[in-house]
Amino acid sequence: MLTLGQTYILRVSKLTDQGAYVDGENLGEILLPTKYCPPGLEVDSHLPVFLYQDSETRLIATTQTPKVEVGEFAYLKVIANTDYGSFMDWGLDKDLLAPFGEQHRPMKVNQSYLVHVYLNNADGRITASSKIEKFIDDQAPHEFEPGQQVDLIIANSTDLGFKAIINHQFWGLLYSNELYRRIRRGQEVDGYIQRIRDDGKIDLSLNQP
Repeated sequence: MLTLGQTYILRVSKLTDQGAYVDGENLGEILLPTKYCPPGLEVDSHLPVFLYQDSETRLIATTQTPKVEVGEFAYLKVIANTDYGSFMDWGLDKDLLAPFGEQHRPMKVNQSYLVHVYLNNADGRITASSKIEKFIDDQAPHEFEPGQQVDLIIANSTDLGFKAIINHQFWGLLYSNELYRRIRRGQEVDGYIQRIRDDGKIDLSLNQP
């Protein structure tokens, strides 16, 4: 089943003056506006598109590549503040809203923040939240093994080092006394599972064991 906020390879079902329509399966036909259509596009062509809503909540496809998809974390810059919240640059023509109620602290223009992107249950819109703690369950089961390579996003600093988000799902810890290069909040790096403690918490390393 297709959902908003994800990239799929979809079939072009028809061409119109407004652009191409792609087969969105359970979501129906979705407009890919002319400005996003690559040259030579034909009916029955397949191409990767990202699904989102325009400013009037109409379902739209784009060949632009977002910096983050629904269910992921990313470090994004605020480009404007409005009465509704802060708009962030996520790589698309339509900016991403972080409502005031989803801001850990008031966001400032031209500053970047670590956010989680999700579908708002109230209106179905793709939304950003800097209250990242509520999107990660410290007690969630996992099947990591020591030495396993993982994707990390650097989050908060602690007295021991840096908390990092593992594969957009779990918390882990990088110890300051084991870091041999500088890292910064929001940085995406490759890392490794160093050990899994008795309480289930995960210690990380940037060096391959």
